[in-house]
Amino acid sequence: ATAGDAPALATGDEAPWLVRYGMPLAAVGVAAIRLVHWLRRRTAPMSAAAAHRLIGRMFLIAMPIAALCSVWAASSWWLSVPGQRSYYPMFVVMGTLTTAFCLAPVRGATLSVMAAGIGPVVALLIVAGNWMDLIAVAITLLAAAFLVRLVLDQHGQQVEMLMLRRRLQRQAMTDPLTGLANRRALHMAAEEFFAAGGAGAALVLIDLDGFKPVNDRHGHAAGDLLLIAIGGRLRAQAGEAATVARVGGDEFAIWLPGCDAETLDVRASALLATLAAPFPIDGQPIRIGASAGLARAPDDGASLLDLMRSADEALYAAKPQRDTAPTATVSPLAPLAAATRPRRSRKARR
Repeated sequence: ATAGDAPALATGDEAPWLVRYGMPLAAVGVAAIRLVHWLRRRTAPMSAAAAHRLIGRMFLIAMPIAALCSVWAASSWWLSVPGQRSYYPMFVVMGTLTTAFCLAPVRGATLSVMAAGIGPVVALLIVAGNWMDLIAVAITLLAAAFLVRLVLDQHGQQVEMLMLRRRLQRQAMTDPLTGLANRRALHMAAEEFFAAGGAGAALVLIDLDGFKPVNDRHGHAAGDLLLIAIGGRLRAQAGEAATVARVGGDEFAIWLPGCDAETLDVRASALLATLAAPFPIDGQPIRIGASAGLARAPDDGASLLDLMRSADEALYAAKPQRDTAPTATVSPLAPLAAATRPRRSRKARR
């Protein structure tokens, strides 16, 4: 559109004002308004849904502008003197190809802009039947075909890169054995919650009891299958809003956003209860015990690290209360005196 201002001034006086100035100025005005809007919001964080809407708006804005410029070029070509006609298709074709290249990451918008920007001009030159115009059409179509091929190849490469990036991000945030979240993903979920000003979240730490004998008796492969099955039950019980993470060899953490004090004990008991039924591993039922420590924001901490410490203390307090048999027990946060007791090693807690 900006390239159209200069040739617009060269249009003969017999051309209507709308053709000489109205069309190019309208295209420039729409593009300027969109540019100002983008500059004001370019630093704002963007979600996947917002990016999808941006692409849709880009398509709706770029295609009409390209069509307007192409109609302007065709009208100016038709109304100008013969010596000046060749400039209009040249300006529009060059502007359209340049715009299409800039829109290359958005394949649909690129192809639509090329069709809307080049189509009317090419059709008019073909109808004119002049040999030089036909040569210009052939050159334009070759350049457009080359750009289309380039855009398609670039789009495929970008899709592969995005898929690879997504896989790497998923691997960096996922426990490789169970497919649950890892410590990093747990920390990110909590940080996003606190950054958004959320309140009323809770953390449940679950430690398995008697897991080492399972490995000793049935083998490490059976132990891995047991951990996978435990993770599946916890994830199903916790719900979609929760983040279930494996934070140690046989230790799991469940981040529960929007969980108040009244429902925390109930949800923690339900999580432990889901582990009470035997797990069919390699054709034989395996039972496993579990203990849990609870902490809730903001009462027990305003960060995940604080909640982890509080839930850890509660978990230590729950361990001595267990019977020797592998039963599931749950302990809410212990009193302050118990929470500040000296820590014991994992081996001592077993």
